[in-house]
Amino acid sequence: MAPLAAFAFKSEDWLAKREILSREAERAFAFKSEDWLAKREILSREAERLQVAYTSCVARLDEPASDVTIPIERHPDGSVKASITAKQAQAFLEVGMVWGTDVVVAQFSTNGVVEARVEADNCVIDRTTKSGWVQGHAKAFYLDNEVEGDGIYFSFEEEFVTIYANTKIRVKDQKFDTKAIMGEGGKVTRRDAEVAAERTDYDRKDGVVLFEGSVSVADSEYTLGADRLYAFLDGTNTLKRIVADGSVTVTNGTRSGSCPRAAYVKSLGRVTMYGSPDSPAKLVDGGHRRNEIEGRTISFWLDSEQIEVEGSTLTIEGGVSGGIDGFMKQAVN
Repeated sequence: MAPLAAFAFKSEDWLAKREILSREAERAFAFKSEDWLAKREILSREAERLQVAYTSCVARLDEPASDVTIPIERHPDGSVKASITAKQAQAFLEVGMVWGTDVVVAQFSTNGVVEARVEADNCVIDRTTKSGWVQGHAKAFYLDNEVEGDGIYFSFEEEFVTIYANTKIRVKDQKFDTKAIMGEGGKVTRRDAEVAAERTDYDRKDGVVLFEGSVSVADSEYTLGADRLYAFLDGTNTLKRIVADGSVTVTNGTRSGSCPRAAYVKSLGRVTMYGSPDSPAKLVDGGHRRNEIEGRTISFWLDSEQIEVEGSTLTIEGGVSGGIDGFMKQAVN
């Protein structure tokens, strides 16, 4: 009877589990991007309007006041919800605009605590639409996170921010767990993370952040690159999932991965790399012995050593036992 123990495996349970995970993978991409991008286009036109208004206000400046604080929005109880403080400012009452230089725009809770603030070189704010345009450089602070860039549109009413150039985001005390990808040699640590991109759109109301153009995410242990990256947040601004698109790369030490598209689902603790017919997903260990895995999909879990590959090829330098020189390729189904 002992030989039968080798076949003691409940394949039905395992396949059922795989089917559940496959459906979860489909949900990772469940996002009506066309609707959201249409909304972004509308707000982009609003940003263009405010850029024109900024130029007009600058041309009409006439002895602006110094050290000014102006309420922009109030809570239902009458307390200040948002205000602008500027070294110099001028109000253009006929068009509802406020121009300022060396500006701090702050948003407050009902008990007067600052929830978020923007520090800008120069800006104009439309008091009717509760939106504004920053000309030049600006930094924004929310909780322990810091965002900076050049040319920024913001809307208090839509809870939307667009940074048009040179985006940098620093996230305090961010955990990058590389053990599942990198093996026992990978370190689990908590460090500040930095995200850089050419353009960033942050939609707090819908819980969406889009990074576009030469996107990179890095701490001292880990880097991720992509053409664009969506981050989806819940109502408390906590990360739910990430979708990276276009020339996706992941590196840590001597190990690296690449694929056309990847998704991370936080509730599952799983990253899935998706290949295409022309460009399979690939995971490479370039250490003492070079090992490669290629497949239609490669999934790995952050809380275990489990890796799942579909339609794969395994390449091991020196053979399985290390007794063969060169490379050996073996089809794994």
